[in-house]
Amino acid sequence: MNGERPPGPNLPEALTRLLRAPKSAIWPTPEDRNRLRLGPQKPREPSRAVLGVWLWAILYNLIGFAILATLWRTMH
Repeated sequence: MNGERPPGPNLPEALTRLLRAPKSAIWPTPEDRNRLRLGPQKPREPSRAVLGVWLWAILYNLIGFAILATLWRTMH
């Protein structure tokens, strides 16, 4: 309480530093408008491998259900 300012950022910067968006922000900020964009410009489409896994899972479950239904029918 001797009239000196406490160490660290001053109050306005401490209140506004969280409002500045990081580089990984979804929305562009005024500082980002002139920044070079290096990554892909459009959303990525799922690869064919993901589609193959989904098809395999569906077929696996359908074949398993068919086997269980056949076993159930032969028991009754």
